[in-house]
Order: sequence, then C-alpha cells, then structure tokens
Amino acid sequence: MNLQDRGEKTADITVSVDVSKIVRNVSIAGVLVVGIIFGCSTCRKILQDKKD
Repeated sequence: MNLQDRGEKTADITVSVDVSKIVRNVSIAGVLVVGIIFGCSTCRKILQDKKD
C-alpha cells in the first residue's frame, strides 16, 4: 500500500553524517578509556607497593 494511494502526505528527510567527526570522537573516547584503565591499574600497583 502506497502512502500516496491513501491520500497521506509524504516527507522527504535528508540525513547527513559527518564520518570524520564520528571517527575523531570514537578515537578520543577510546584513548580516554585506555587511559583510565591504565591509570587505575598503575595506581593500584603503587598503593600495594606502599603497603609492603
């Protein structure tokens, strides 16, 4: 069933995706996640060394 057959209005939607911004944001998020994981593990090792 076509929308035009039923007498309904149609809408044209254009979506533009900026791939370079997506790649940049994903890479920044990846660097932050790796930094947090590495920082937490390093901090844990330092605290364990101070206890000993």
